[in-house]
Amino acid sequence: SCTGSSSGSGPTIGGVTLEEATYKSGTNSFAFVNSTSANFSYSSGTPLCYTIDVSSTTASMLKTNSANTGNATIAGQSVTGYDNVTAYYMKMKTGAWDSTPTTYHMYIYADTDSSFYINYWGFPTKAQADAYYYMKDSAYTKQ
Repeated sequence: SCTGSSSGSGPTIGGVTLEEATYKSGTNSFAFVNSTSANFSYSSGTPLCYTIDVSSTTASMLKTNSANTGNATIAGQSVTGYDNVTAYYMKMKTGAWDSTPTTYHMYIYADTDSSFYINYWGFPTKAQADAYYYMKDSAYTKQ
């Protein structure tokens, strides 16, 4: 697990700084240790420490509108039942940055300091993350 010391908060996504806490969505969980690292557990598996790099690169993604009143557009096409959100490109790496660690690519969107969405966990390339423009249905919420 991560051994880094607390920075007082989790990562900043756009203008939102996530709290240093554990967030869950179904059986997946993120536990932010500081602003650049988190213990991530997939499907209730053993948590692994990841270094997190949230970039300034953004993309317009689609997030489910729970009231089903959204009227989003993607590539010029209207999509009902979704909202457009500005998501930030994020990389997660296991191991040291200078070794040959596993890197995962995704987009993250935070609606509050205790709730965020990712488009998908586990893409091995940025191109795959770019092409998947739906945020996963359920939010990661602070526990």
